[in-house]
Amino acid sequence: MTSDIERSEAVVEGYKKHKLASSALRRIQEIISGFERDRAADLRMARIGIFIIITILGVAGWFFLGVDSQTLS
Repeated sequence: MTSDIERSEAVVEGYKKHKLASSALRRIQEIISGFERDRAADLRMARIGIFIIITILGVAGWFFLGVDSQTLS
């Protein structure tokens, strides 16, 4: 009788440990997934920023190099 109770308690403890471990693993995977989504958003924003900077530099270069030089008389 005592061995049955001890065995049942051992099984319940094993089940609790297994559920806790699987819950922790799921949470870790969710955190990693969040980091990957943030990284993708950061990369997208960086590309947009680089495009804007290159566009501004191109417009500035076109404006300053395309203007005829003027001299003061």
